Amino acid sequence: MTPAIAREEIGSKLRSLLGNQPEIQIDVDTITEKTALEEVGFDSLSILDFMYEMEDHFGVQMEVKDLLEMDSVGDLVEHLQGKLA
Repeated sequence: MTPAIAREEIGSKLRSLLGNQPEIQIDVDTITEKTALEEVGFDSLSILDFMYEMEDHFGVQMEVKDLLEMDSVGDLVEHLQGKLA
């Protein structure tokens, strides 16, 4: 069982992972939980790459459909926090 991780830590790790994505069209330092995922600038391939990196980094299984249904970075943080609980 993975120990619970605080929202702030998840958000920080997500920003770090996003910073490693060359396709990202937003300054990573401006990303907050309120940032809409569509503002990040993913295309169909880059969102899959990002999903796989999240799976590897956090040790969780993600579903593409779940990721596509999320509106904001906060939704993603909440989803990950639930999987890590």
